[in-house]
Amino acid sequence: MVTLDHIILRVCDPVASANFYQEVLGFRHEGRAGPFELVRVNESLTLDLMGETPRDPVHLAFCLDRVSFDAVHRHLCERSIAFGSTPFDRNGGPLEQSLGARGMADAWYFYDPDGHNLEVRTYEPGR
Repeated sequence: MVTLDHIILRVCDPVASANFYQEVLGFRHEGRAGPFELVRVNESLTLDLMGETPRDPVHLAFCLDRVSFDAVHRHLCERSIAFGSTPFDRNGGPLEQSLGARGMADAWYFYDPDGHNLEVRTYEPGR
């Protein structure tokens, strides 16, 4: 089985970005390792945040359980972070489904502090 182990993500301020990923997405900031701030996404994937101006923004899509998905939505609202239900919409909703690796799922899209296009999605039914 092939899995993704880590992603090196260029960000202007690695500590600020690590805090963003921790506070908004619930990932764990594990500290510094060499030139990177390490953010643990899950047991088998880390974001290695490198302090360098991003050359091109990337799209990262994270699949969450329903409870975590709803928590991210709350964090976006509490922090007044613009979000939307399509990759190019930041008007706050309504919640829609989009296509991902396992089919259609509820999804929210928003930007991290460096303009990387983030997506959270859940394949679990809503309540």
